[in-house]
Amino acid sequence: MRHVITSILVAGCVSSTAVAFQARAGGAAAGAPAIRACSILTKDLVAPFAENKKVLDLIPPEEESLGNSGAACEWGIVRLQVFPTAKDKQKRTAPNKEYQPLSGVGEAAYFHNNKNNYAELMFWTATHYLTLQVSVPTGKTAEAIKPDTVRLANAIIAKLR
Repeated sequence: MRHVITSILVAGCVSSTAVAFQARAGGAAAGAPAIRACSILTKDLVAPFAENKKVLDLIPPEEESLGNSGAACEWGIVRLQVFPTAKDKQKRTAPNKEYQPLSGVGEAAYFHNNKNNYAELMFWTATHYLTLQVSVPTGKTAEAIKPDTVRLANAIIAKLR
């Protein structure tokens, strides 16, 4: 629960800064449509990860602008970040050796067990770079929810097509 509260507080602080920055910068980058992450990460996709699904009706998702063309959606238990892929096809590598290569998700993907608090997945499609952070339910491990996290990533990819 403390992770959820901390995430919400951090998201609130960061989102206000991002909104101010984007307003000064003139919105999304020229030619790049603004991404609406919460239109991609919908309640039906998040529900399988909720221990108490009623919470999803009580706490709405939070949309956050990231830079000039990225966006995030936070449901408390699942966070999605979406960025258009750079024209030069940014380097698609893991940030460190703790991220495991993962097949079956997009063009490239890496999974990370963040101390069994979060299952993290970073992945690329032809047009987007995405990250997912999924809270690990009490009594489970990040490895145990990896198949569900992969299914979520593939459902998100399908919505981007």
